[in-house]
Amino acid sequence: MQTIVSSNAPVVVKPARTRRVPDYLVKDEIDGVKFYYPGYRQVLSGKKTLDDIMGWSGLQGIIVSYFTEFLMKQLNLKKYRVLPGETGNHLSLHNNLSLDISIFERSVLTASKITTKYVDVPAYCVIEVDVQAEWEEGSMSDVEFIGLKTTKLFEFGTQKLVWVLSKSKKIILAEPRKHWEIIDWDEDIELIEGIMFNVGKYLKEEGINTDIL
Repeated sequence: MQTIVSSNAPVVVKPARTRRVPDYLVKDEIDGVKFYYPGYRQVLSGKKTLDDIMGWSGLQGIIVSYFTEFLMKQLNLKKYRVLPGETGNHLSLHNNLSLDISIFERSVLTASKITTKYVDVPAYCVIEVDVQAEWEEGSMSDVEFIGLKTTKLFEFGTQKLVWVLSKSKKIILAEPRKHWEIIDWDEDIELIEGIMFNVGKYLKEEGINTDIL
């Protein structure tokens, strides 16, 4: 925008204001870089509300429900805690992550560590359903974000991370200091301690047509 003081005065060009994104639209923060809920731009422009963008899709919700249900039945709950639903994980200053499904060892996430703040100890295993984050256009690809978030969790102490990618029907299985595996989601895959999962098989049993995804 230009402001002219007088007919003989020099033209002063004011820099465009950058609209600040509210903290409630931030899903993850990694090394001070903020990643937002998909659709945050529409919220800023008034085209959508916060409620419009924060929920999972039906498919994502079914997948999260699948993992939660069988973990609560098969996992040793005297040894582990299962936390579904975007639990906040505080790693360090300017490093705060949202975890879709997290499995914590009770010896690490003790009762005294459970407060009204983000959990500040590492999850043993994390399951993420799709890349649910947006950032400045062109700054990072989905693959780069997956690598960045996974590596950050491993540095904090997480021992296993599973990415469920519904569009490609693939599972990324990652562990520290090991080659990451990319597996079709209709194969039997070990999660932890001999517990197996098969996302594709479960969806077919539920009558969900994954061919149209």
